[in-house]
Amino acid sequence: MQNPRFLTRRLLLAAVFALGTAASDVGATPAFDPPGGATQVAQAHGTEPRELEPRYQPVPPEEKSWYNSSYIFGMTRGVAESTIHPAGKVPLFLLTVPLDTVLLPFAAIGGLFG
Repeated sequence: MQNPRFLTRRLLLAAVFALGTAASDVGATPAFDPPGGATQVAQAHGTEPRELEPRYQPVPPEEKSWYNSSYIFGMTRGVAESTIHPAGKVPLFLLTVPLDTVLLPFAAIGGLFG
């Protein structure tokens, strides 16, 4: 009686060898052929070369405005969009909201030039 590990290894090597020789046959028929010979039909008709078209139309860019509103409450907006923990944002809001309110006239005028 032979060792079961030895038999398992021999069977595994035989399977790998069989797969390797089957894959190396260039003229061999494919292992899976859809019913009706769909692969031959698709190859027989072929496709005509054509220009590639996008699946979705791109979104047109927004029209550039004459006024830049990014200065208005800029510090508060920066804190709101930051990655700081929400509990850490509260004390910063207490600082930035009054400062942005005081600087609001300057930010409104700055929007005309930026």
